[in-house]
Amino acid sequence: MSRILVIDDIDEARNTVCKILTRNGFDVVEAYNGKEAIKLVKNNMPDLVITDILMPEMEGLETIQELMKLNRKLPIVAITGSTDSPYLQVALKLGATKGLYKPFNQADLLSAVNSALNSVNEISN
Repeated sequence: MSRILVIDDIDEARNTVCKILTRNGFDVVEAYNGKEAIKLVKNNMPDLVITDILMPEMEGLETIQELMKLNRKLPIVAITGSTDSPYLQVALKLGATKGLYKPFNQADLLSAVNSALNSVNEISN
């Protein structure tokens, strides 16, 4: 069972993603922002991270950079509701494996998660 860290400052969005992942057999850990997430990752490295981009204290782009310093092979799915900004493209350049625009459906989320997890397994083999 893969362990996934979900980072989003909006409770409803984070809870929805966590419920989808839990129902589909993933072990899920939650964080409100990047600063909280980095502490969690240092104590117990997840198999994958899903992070929002626009958050207080430590936003997603900075979080992705810090996560890449801790583990360059860590798959990251970046999510954002900002369709009119370059944030998602920047996140992918910084190391995110996949990106999704909010709102997304369950199938899109699971596809991105499975694809990101599989891309790491391919690199490891």
